[in-house]
Amino acid sequence: MNKIALLTITTIFLLASSLKAQDLIVKTDGTIIKGKISEISDDAVKYKKADNPEGPMHSISKSSVSAINYENGTVEKFEASSKGSKAKNEDEDSEEAEEPSKKNPILDDEQMKKTIEAIAKDVGEQLLNSCANGKIDNSVTSIYWDGVFKDAITGELVVPIITTWKPKWTDGDGKWIKGKVMVSSDGNKKWVYQNDSGLMFSSCAKQFRIR
Repeated sequence: MNKIALLTITTIFLLASSLKAQDLIVKTDGTIIKGKISEISDDAVKYKKADNPEGPMHSISKSSVSAINYENGTVEKFEASSKGSKAKNEDEDSEEAEEPSKKNPILDDEQMKKTIEAIAKDVGEQLLNSCANGKIDNSVTSIYWDGVFKDAITGELVVPIITTWKPKWTDGDGKWIKGKVMVSSDGNKKWVYQNDSGLMFSSCAKQFRIR
């Protein structure tokens, strides 16, 4: 009986020792990883899993670790680090800020740029002649240069435009029609309607055909 009791106590002691002989990584979300810490760098915590101490090295971002309870009983706490997320956000903000300023490669070709401007002007005038009733003031056709592109496979050129004007002798708001001019590789032009400032133009703008 005494031998059995002694064996039981020994087993419990060994089990407790094995459970204690591990580090506990407490993540910021509350989950716990049992293992053996191998290295702590500025950015990561490297460890081996408790159930496979001879296995591969694992790594976890330091910013996602709240504390480490070492096997010797000491506890190392980590302040919530926003350095990584902050740097990421700054990079994302930088990319978003740079996006509008990215130069359209089509604009490097001055002759192509002039051709696009001529196409937009011609289509804008045709839109006005077809859809604007009566005399007008301050007509302008603008190009959305960030949306201009040429399909590398089909060679089709896409030119998004908006034509605006104000009916003469009126104090009302200006009118506008928005769409895309699609120019095929053989020079044929097609109008793709997108939107306009009033229902009275919708039928004309949708059915408009480039001459």
